[in-house]
Amino acid sequence: MKFILYYFDPKTPKIFVEKTDDKGEKYLAISSPYNFVYRDEIVARVVNADTPEDAKLQIDKGYSYHTIYQYKPVRAGDGIYFDQFANAYRASEYGFVVYDLNQGRIKVITPLTVNKEKTKAHFIVFPTKFLKIPSYKDIEEVLQRLQIIAIVDKSEIEGKLAEIDVNKPRVARVEVARGKEPENGYDEYFVPMVSLDKKAGKILQDGRMDFREVGSIIEVTKDQELLRRIPKEKPVDGYTIYGEKVEAIIEKREGYTKGDNIVKSPHDENIFVSGIDGCLNVEGMKIAVSPYAIIRGNVDYESGNIDFSGSVHVMESVLPGFSVKARGNIIVEKVVDDAVLEAEGDITVKQGITGKGETRVTSGGKLSANYMLNSTVEAVSEVVVEDSIINSSAFSNDRVMVTAKHGKIIGGSITARHEIVVNTVGNPQGTATTLTVGKSLFIEREILAIKKEMDLYRTDVEDTMRKIKASFGEGLFENPREFVAALPAVKKKNCLLLLKELSENNKKLKELAEKWKETEEKNKFEREPVIVITDTVYPGTVIIIKKRRREIDQVLKNVKFFEDPADKLISFVSAV
Repeated sequence: MKFILYYFDPKTPKIFVEKTDDKGEKYLAISSPYNFVYRDEIVARVVNADTPEDAKLQIDKGYSYHTIYQYKPVRAGDGIYFDQFANAYRASEYGFVVYDLNQGRIKVITPLTVNKEKTKAHFIVFPTKFLKIPSYKDIEEVLQRLQIIAIVDKSEIEGKLAEIDVNKPRVARVEVARGKEPENGYDEYFVPMVSLDKKAGKILQDGRMDFREVGSIIEVTKDQELLRRIPKEKPVDGYTIYGEKVEAIIEKREGYTKGDNIVKSPHDENIFVSGIDGCLNVEGMKIAVSPYAIIRGNVDYESGNIDFSGSVHVMESVLPGFSVKARGNIIVEKVVDDAVLEAEGDITVKQGITGKGETRVTSGGKLSANYMLNSTVEAVSEVVVEDSIINSSAFSNDRVMVTAKHGKIIGGSITARHEIVVNTVGNPQGTATTLTVGKSLFIEREILAIKKEMDLYRTDVEDTMRKIKASFGEGLFENPREFVAALPAVKKKNCLLLLKELSENNKKLKELAEKWKETEEKNKFEREPVIVITDTVYPGTVIIIKKRRREIDQVLKNVKFFEDPADKLISFVSAV
């Protein structure tokens, strides 16, 4: 009876198997340490025996591992030859021996691994049962047979082989072939040198968070460093271990491109600075500096309140509770609703200014809107409303105009320094409406501030007079010089201090009185103040020109109100 002795594990089809450690993580391990063989080693022997036990008596010396099967014809595959004299299968090269069940043959797997890109190859080395490992020449022959030309230097391979301790078997991966990885290129790109992140909000003194203050506008100043340039890199092709070209590509880097008003720093060619004072404008992956801020949606919790040193353009609306402040102009494409707008320049609201009484709009230039409702506005220049002003307070240091053919003012108080022009004022229901010209709120505010300051000094004068009278009596004022001279030294000092304080306060009152007079004289008019109503003015309307007042008690048509220079009363003539 014939048996076959396998000196390797014939059930193992590949070098490595996947295992799982105690933590559940997967790793690769050698499937069998008995399957690595060297040249001329016996991998299997055919023997004649009555039983498997008898077959064991014919095991070759030094072959400690074996399995015995009843003989079936087996062919010699790659890396195996049949020794007829020894009736054994031997390895013709170093490698990992396996039994190919499908083809009924024994073969040696060359333990060479090549990476996906074919730019590196490693030889898997594990000592055989006779503590043999491949030599450089063994490896070179395999590489030449496989037409691998980018072989690692001989001394480097031999150095790695020399490091292997065959008495302590372990897997070694020796790099034996090395091509050249392609060096991918990339186009020039930029990385920000300033934070583009918004804040979550602003912590108030009481510990609450104001989520309207998110700092969405990133202000920058001229010459401020903004971007660092990463210069472009040309692609350099590589080659495989077989000598084939590996083409390099242009990679897409996650960087920004440079937009308008960003210029090269005079100190570093890779640093770019702002060319103007403005704000960062980030569109997609493009960064620019704009002299004005663009809010692409509403002013709401997404954008937060806006406070910018230039001009601001809001593409939608300013929602309740939010504010927009600008040292330049403000443009709002839709509505301002219970919000605050302040600009040192012009303010334009393409639709309307509305709310429930909380809206405040202040323009250092011209103010324009389609309509106004339940709002308070003022402008240094003219206020121009197309359709209507209803239940609002409006002031212009020049003129207020409602320009539509059927434009109207109903309710509220409208004040202009020179002129109010509108089609209709009031309504048949007699809604109280006040129109005032010949008056400057700015001058009145200045005068009011002077008056408040004068009241403080008058109070100080009165307090000082009470102290003087209480301490020295009213006789002091009959002949102050002699009265003071007769006082004892201590009282004399106190008296002189009180008199000095009184004198200084009176002097300040006189200066403020002069300032009041000068301020009132500023209220000069480039033209005579008038109110022009081209269609109808209804009863319930009050007309005020300078210091004169006239209540309208009947419907009037097409009138122009003015102050008669002769009697200083309010008169009217036909407007057209």
